[in-house]
Amino acid sequence: MYVIITSGSEKMKKTKLDNIGNILRLFMQMFFVFGILVLIFLYFITDYFGIHFDCFTLMVYPCGILFLYLVYEFINMFKSLEENKPFSMDNVKRLRRSMYITFSISILVIIALLIASFAYSYYSAQLKVALLFISVLFFGVGIAFYILSELFRQATLYKEENDLTI
Repeated sequence: MYVIITSGSEKMKKTKLDNIGNILRLFMQMFFVFGILVLIFLYFITDYFGIHFDCFTLMVYPCGILFLYLVYEFINMFKSLEENKPFSMDNVKRLRRSMYITFSISILVIIALLIASFAYSYYSAQLKVALLFISVLFFGVGIAFYILSELFRQATLYKEENDLTI
């Protein structure tokens, strides 16, 4: 890590983390576009591979849209990192929205599990266990987002208080 100090009271920090953040943001932007294309052409993709397009498969759409919104929130968080404003109430709100998104995905995956279990007999037990695991995983990620949002909220309050005392 190195620091570049400009004239006056302006300080610009340039770190290796900024470069990694830029690379991750670019990757997420490409993933966002790719995800939109997959959702648009999902029916044709499943038809090409001979996969049944039923209510279970239809659950990919709401989960995919929510996941793309989660990626969008991360892109904005990386932008704030690039602008040297990671501890802001905007990021606290983004983390809180990310928590709600992941909880929603967890619930939708549980619904998909119920559909796969009771509506169709051709889905395997391995798929059902995987869906249960994915649901628990997204629920755990939602809890992690809640903790992060509270940590960022407290850090932002400390930062604002510190900025006022300088």
